[in-house]
Amino acid sequence: MSIQEAANRSEVDQPMAALIHNAGAIRAVTEAVAGTLGPKGLDCMLVDECGDALVTNDGVTILKTMDITHPAARILINAAQYQEEEVGDGTTTTAVMIGALVNEGVNQVLRGVPVIKVIEGIDSGISRALNWLGQMAQPVDDINHPVLERVASIAGRGHRELARLIVQAARLVGGEKLREPGFKLADQILALEGSESSLIQGTIITREPINRQMPRQVADTRIVILDDALEPQKVAAEALGSKAGFEQQLHNEQLLRENLQKLAQIGVQAIFTDRAISDGAEDLLTDLGIIGVARVAMHEWRRLAELTGARPLKRTSLAKPALELLKLTGQAAEIRVNERFKQIQVLGKPEQKYVTVLVGAFTKEVVGERERIAKDTAAAVQAAWNGGIVPGGGSAELAVARLLEQEPLRGMAGYGFQCVIESLKKPLAQICVNAGFNALEKVSEVIAAQLEQHSNSIGIDCEDGTVIDLAAAGVYDPFLVKYHALKSAGEVAEAILRIQTIIKMKEEREPLLEKTWDN
Repeated sequence: MSIQEAANRSEVDQPMAALIHNAGAIRAVTEAVAGTLGPKGLDCMLVDECGDALVTNDGVTILKTMDITHPAARILINAAQYQEEEVGDGTTTTAVMIGALVNEGVNQVLRGVPVIKVIEGIDSGISRALNWLGQMAQPVDDINHPVLERVASIAGRGHRELARLIVQAARLVGGEKLREPGFKLADQILALEGSESSLIQGTIITREPINRQMPRQVADTRIVILDDALEPQKVAAEALGSKAGFEQQLHNEQLLRENLQKLAQIGVQAIFTDRAISDGAEDLLTDLGIIGVARVAMHEWRRLAELTGARPLKRTSLAKPALELLKLTGQAAEIRVNERFKQIQVLGKPEQKYVTVLVGAFTKEVVGERERIAKDTAAAVQAAWNGGIVPGGGSAELAVARLLEQEPLRGMAGYGFQCVIESLKKPLAQICVNAGFNALEKVSEVIAAQLEQHSNSIGIDCEDGTVIDLAAAGVYDPFLVKYHALKSAGEVAEAILRIQTIIKMKEEREPLLEKTWDN
């Protein structure tokens, strides 16, 4: 009995009904992204209530923007989001494998296999599969190895220029930085509408100097970042009417002038603030030849601080002695004002190892999709460097399925074990479907070829459907992407299969206040 047939039967008991209901929700979400998998995957259009459309091939974007309220479907989406946060790529593969594993598990339960035995088999199968997958992983021990270019090209979905820029960025940053905890190469992606794609050894501020009389370019300079406004300390309005208050205001203005002159003396040629710059401060900055940039976005000045080593200051800190203040400034090799794109490029020194991949296009829709592709590509390159690579195109998963078939699990748990085997065949099968080929036929051909050639990298050429060695063709995927996708699939499938009853929680109501009467 299929899931759909069981769903149509009125005599299905409550635990089975809950399982079928949840499996149906998982299947619906999986089908929405499955068509985007592989080199021939198509795009998905998401339309909001105002009629605005988003066209994308990115699995996690589709999942995050879908109008989904079903709790089981939310579990799948959360797993895909975790995949995105952990390795930055492979969300579609994760969703497809979750869908396949849940579907196979429910089918076994419908055949009469106890749920707990299916779960035991899935747990054992996933554990062994992860072990086999780990044995297939090949480390990348040279940041200049051409395999990183192949990984970037595949993750970049044919956008060769973006892939080239991202690999170049990874090499400039260096292997040590890529392995640094908390560092994400994808965070170095910046998308700007109307700009051109390029690689910058520095960062970009999407603002201009506050007037055109300020320098448009300075070299080998120091900078100051203010997490504050650049203006005199204000005196309370009621105090300004008194002589003492007025004199205090004049003192504050004089103090600001002295502080700005002090900055000029220690070599500061640019000040970036996240709030306003007063008229008086603007005039003095112009006279001193200092670039003043106001209302810089927080994420931009944080990037600037990371690049230059500047410590964000409050305006009161400008009163510190010159030598102490010097230690709080940042260093930049060059600052350029780009009037065409209304931005400022702050270039770092070679030893600072800081890059920005600027992703540009001339429409908002295109630049948004290119940004998503660039971030996926950057994440894939970093994952390949950190965890190694496995043959791509679904060949590694199919090889693991073939190896599991050679060591079957006995007893009732074997049915759950078989679910893992079938789910591992799904990525290659879906890639074949999206390329216009018969999945059953092609999967059988690949299994036979892998056995005959004793190779785990045999797969399908999506151009003509022929069986080829994907590793020889340079088709690789990051091991960490596959590892986390398979691990998440097992965890989500087990969580869904364990749900035997769905109960609506009571609404939390605020207690009614007793009405009181005044005597």
